Amino acid sequence: MMGSMEILRTIFDNVSSPVLLIDRNYTVVEANRAALAHVCRRGVGATGRSCFEITHALEKPCWHLEDVICPVKEAFETRKRIHAIHRHRINDELFVEEIVATPLDEVTGEVNYVIEEFRDITELLELREGILPICASCKKIRGNKGRWYRVEEYIHDHTGADFSHSFCPECFRRQSRE
Repeated sequence: MMGSMEILRTIFDNVSSPVLLIDRNYTVVEANRAALAHVCRRGVGATGRSCFEITHALEKPCWHLEDVICPVKEAFETRKRIHAIHRHRINDELFVEEIVATPLDEVTGEVNYVIEEFRDITELLELREGILPICASCKKIRGNKGRWYRVEEYIHDHTGADFSHSFCPECFRRQSRE
Protein backbone atom coordinates (compact mmCIF):
# COMPACT_ATOMS: atom_id res chain seq x y z
CA MET A 1 0.00 0.00 0.00
CA MET A 2 1.29 3.47 -0.92
CA GLY A 3 1.92 6.11 1.71
CA SER A 4 0.49 9.60 1.36
CA MET A 5 3.75 11.05 -0.06
CA GLU A 6 3.88 8.30 -2.69
CA ILE A 7 0.26 8.98 -3.63
CA LEU A 8 0.98 12.72 -3.95
CA ARG A 9 4.04 12.01 -6.12
CA THR A 10 1.99 9.66 -8.32
CA ILE A 11 -0.71 12.31 -8.72
CA PHE A 12 1.90 15.02 -9.46
CA ASP A 13 3.61 12.85 -12.08
CA ASN A 14 0.31 11.99 -13.75
CA VAL A 15 -0.87 15.58 -14.22
CA SER A 16 -0.79 15.97 -18.00
CA SER A 17 0.39 19.61 -18.00
CA PRO A 18 4.04 20.42 -17.32
CA VAL A 19 4.39 21.62 -13.70
CA LEU A 20 7.45 22.95 -11.87
CA LEU A 21 7.88 23.80 -8.18
CA ILE A 22 10.24 26.79 -7.90
CA ASP A 23 11.86 28.26 -4.78
CA ARG A 24 12.72 31.90 -4.00
CA ASN A 25 16.13 31.51 -5.67
CA TYR A 26 14.30 30.60 -8.90
CA THR A 27 15.62 27.06 -8.59
CA VAL A 28 13.43 24.15 -9.70
CA VAL A 29 12.80 21.98 -6.63
CA GLU A 30 10.44 19.49 -8.27
CA ALA A 31 9.20 18.76 -11.79
CA ASN A 32 6.52 16.35 -12.90
CA ARG A 33 7.03 13.90 -15.77
CA ALA A 34 5.26 16.16 -18.26
CA ALA A 35 7.63 19.03 -17.37
CA LEU A 36 10.68 16.81 -17.73
CA ALA A 37 9.50 15.66 -21.14
CA HIS A 38 8.71 19.21 -22.17
CA VAL A 39 11.58 21.38 -20.97
CA CYS A 40 14.54 19.08 -20.50
CA ARG A 41 16.99 17.80 -23.04
CA ARG A 42 17.61 14.10 -23.05
CA GLY A 43 19.56 13.07 -19.96
CA VAL A 44 19.45 16.50 -18.32
CA GLY A 45 17.10 17.00 -15.39
CA ALA A 46 15.34 20.09 -14.15
CA THR A 47 15.77 19.98 -10.39
CA GLY A 48 18.57 22.09 -9.05
CA ARG A 49 18.65 24.29 -12.17
CA SER A 50 17.17 27.76 -12.55
CA CYS A 51 13.75 28.08 -14.13
CA PHE A 52 15.06 30.66 -16.63
CA GLU A 53 17.83 28.27 -17.69
CA ILE A 54 15.50 25.41 -18.51
CA THR A 55 12.66 27.42 -20.07
CA HIS A 56 14.54 30.25 -21.82
CA ALA A 57 18.10 28.84 -22.02
CA LEU A 58 19.27 32.00 -20.25
CA GLU A 59 22.01 32.57 -17.72
CA LYS A 60 20.15 35.43 -16.06
CA PRO A 61 16.47 35.84 -15.12
CA CYS A 62 13.99 36.35 -17.94
CA TRP A 63 12.74 39.64 -16.51
CA HIS A 64 16.07 41.15 -17.55
CA LEU A 65 14.83 40.88 -21.13
CA GLU A 66 12.92 43.82 -22.53
CA ASP A 67 9.14 43.59 -22.17
CA VAL A 68 9.15 40.21 -20.39
CA ILE A 69 6.99 39.72 -17.35
CA CYS A 70 8.17 36.81 -15.24
CA PRO A 71 5.06 35.23 -13.74
CA VAL A 72 7.11 33.44 -11.06
CA LYS A 73 8.72 36.70 -9.89
CA GLU A 74 5.33 38.45 -9.94
CA ALA A 75 3.72 35.62 -7.94
CA PHE A 76 6.43 35.87 -5.27
CA GLU A 77 6.08 39.66 -5.11
CA THR A 78 2.28 40.02 -5.26
CA ARG A 79 1.36 36.74 -3.53
CA LYS A 80 -1.28 36.29 -6.26
CA ARG A 81 -1.79 33.84 -9.12
CA ILE A 82 -0.28 35.32 -12.27
CA HIS A 83 -0.99 34.48 -15.92
CA ALA A 84 1.43 35.38 -18.71
CA ILE A 85 2.16 34.43 -22.30
CA HIS A 86 5.77 33.51 -23.06
CA ARG A 87 7.64 32.32 -26.10
CA HIS A 88 10.00 29.48 -25.25
CA ARG A 89 12.48 27.85 -27.59
CA ILE A 90 12.94 24.28 -26.38
CA ASN A 91 15.19 21.92 -28.31
CA ASP A 92 15.17 24.41 -31.22
CA GLU A 93 11.38 24.41 -31.44
CA LEU A 94 9.26 27.49 -30.72
CA PHE A 95 6.41 27.21 -28.23
CA VAL A 96 3.97 29.93 -27.27
CA GLU A 97 2.78 29.10 -23.80
CA GLU A 98 0.36 30.36 -21.23
CA ILE A 99 2.16 30.31 -17.90
CA VAL A 100 0.25 30.17 -14.63
CA ALA A 101 2.33 30.88 -11.53
CA THR A 102 0.62 30.13 -8.23
CA PRO A 103 2.25 31.14 -4.93
CA LEU A 104 2.22 28.56 -2.16
CA ASP A 105 1.29 30.28 1.09
CA GLU A 106 2.74 28.52 4.09
CA VAL A 107 1.18 28.50 7.55
CA THR A 108 3.44 31.45 8.46
CA GLY A 109 1.97 33.47 5.59
CA GLU A 110 5.26 33.46 3.70
CA VAL A 111 5.56 32.45 0.07
CA ASN A 112 8.66 30.32 -0.35
CA TYR A 113 7.56 28.39 -3.43
CA VAL A 114 5.64 28.99 -6.63
CA ILE A 115 3.97 26.34 -8.77
CA GLU A 116 4.52 27.08 -12.45
CA GLU A 117 2.21 25.42 -14.99
CA PHE A 118 2.66 25.51 -18.76
CA ARG A 119 -0.04 25.28 -21.41
CA ASP A 120 1.09 25.14 -25.01
CA ILE A 121 -1.13 27.52 -26.98
CA THR A 122 1.00 27.52 -30.12
CA GLU A 123 -1.48 25.57 -32.22
CA LEU A 124 -4.41 27.36 -30.66
CA LEU A 125 -3.03 30.69 -31.81
CA GLU A 126 -1.69 29.23 -35.08
CA LEU A 127 1.81 30.39 -34.18
CA ARG A 128 4.00 27.34 -34.87
CA GLU A 129 6.36 29.40 -37.00
CA GLY A 130 6.24 32.31 -34.56
CA ILE A 131 4.87 34.64 -37.23
CA LEU A 132 1.34 35.97 -37.21
CA PRO A 133 0.39 37.67 -40.53
CA ILE A 134 -0.99 41.14 -39.75
CA CYS A 135 -2.08 43.92 -42.10
CA ALA A 136 0.38 46.82 -42.02
CA SER A 137 -2.48 49.29 -42.35
CA CYS A 138 -5.57 48.12 -40.45
CA LYS A 139 -3.84 45.54 -38.19
CA LYS A 140 -6.25 42.71 -39.06
CA ILE A 141 -4.80 39.22 -38.64
CA ARG A 142 -4.88 36.62 -41.41
CA GLY A 143 -5.91 33.16 -40.22
CA ASN A 144 -4.71 29.84 -41.67
CA LYS A 145 -7.55 29.72 -44.20
CA GLY A 146 -6.86 33.22 -45.53
CA ARG A 147 -9.69 34.99 -43.72
CA TRP A 148 -8.84 38.37 -42.14
CA TYR A 149 -9.90 39.00 -38.52
CA ARG A 150 -9.93 42.07 -36.30
CA VAL A 151 -7.34 41.48 -33.54
CA GLU A 152 -10.06 41.21 -30.87
CA GLU A 153 -12.05 38.74 -32.97
CA TYR A 154 -8.99 36.57 -33.71
CA ILE A 155 -7.90 36.38 -30.09
CA HIS A 156 -11.47 35.79 -28.87
CA ASP A 157 -12.01 32.99 -31.42
CA HIS A 158 -8.71 31.32 -30.45
CA THR A 159 -8.71 31.79 -26.69
CA GLY A 160 -12.22 32.80 -25.59
CA ALA A 161 -10.83 36.05 -24.14
CA ASP A 162 -13.02 39.14 -24.24
CA PHE A 163 -11.72 42.69 -24.48
CA SER A 164 -12.24 45.85 -22.51
CA HIS A 165 -11.10 48.93 -24.41
CA SER A 166 -9.34 51.98 -23.02
CA PHE A 167 -6.53 54.31 -24.10
CA CYS A 168 -2.83 53.98 -23.33
CA PRO A 169 -1.33 57.24 -21.98
CA GLU A 170 0.16 58.18 -25.36
CA CYS A 171 -3.12 57.75 -27.25
CA PHE A 172 -5.02 59.49 -24.46
CA ARG A 173 -2.78 62.56 -24.82
CA ARG A 174 -3.18 62.47 -28.61
CA GLN A 175 -7.00 62.17 -28.31
CA SER A 176 -7.10 65.04 -25.80
CA ARG A 177 -5.27 67.32 -28.24
CA GLU A 178 -7.59 66.57 -31.17
